[in-house]
Amino acid sequence: MTVWSRQVNPQGSRVFMGTITDGADLHGSLAATARTHDIQTATFEMLGGLHEVEFTAYDFVAQAHRDSLIFKQAMEIVAGHGTLSLLDDALHVHVHLTVSFRDPAQPHGIAVVGGHVARAVVYAVEFTLTAYDGAPVRRGHHAATGLKLWDLQKGVNDADN
Repeated sequence: MTVWSRQVNPQGSRVFMGTITDGADLHGSLAATARTHDIQTATFEMLGGLHEVEFTAYDFVAQAHRDSLIFKQAMEIVAGHGTLSLLDDALHVHVHLTVSFRDPAQPHGIAVVGGHVARAVVYAVEFTLTAYDGAPVRRGHHAATGLKLWDLQKGVNDADN
C-alpha cells in the first residue's frame, strides 16, 4: 500500500459561498469562480437542482472508461462534492454527485443515482468552496491505475512512516 500526502495550504485557506442558476454549466461555473478568485487548488460541496447530468464510470479491472449515462429531467442533488486542481497546467474541475428524481417504477417512487460527473446543466445550485493557498496540487498519470491522480510525491509517503 502506498499513501502520499502533503500540506496544501501553507499560506492559508479562503472560503467562498455562491449560487449557480439558469441552465449554467456546472463545471464551467466552478472554473469561472476559481479563475475570478485566483484559485488553483480547492475542495467544494454543493446542493440544489439540475436539469441534466452525465455520469461516467471507470472500469478498474480493464482500466477503461465505460459509456456515459445521461439523465435529462428534474433532479435534486442529495450529495455533491469535488476538487479543483491543475491538469496539464489547466484548471481541472472534478465533481461527484448523488441525485434523486421521481420514478414511478421504483418502490417508493424515487430513484437515486450517482457517480463521477462529466457534465451537468444547473437549475439552481448552492456551493461552498474552500481554496487552499500555496503551491497548487497538480494531476499526473498514475501508471498503476491508469488514472490522472494528484501528484503528491513531493510530500510525505505515509506508508513509510
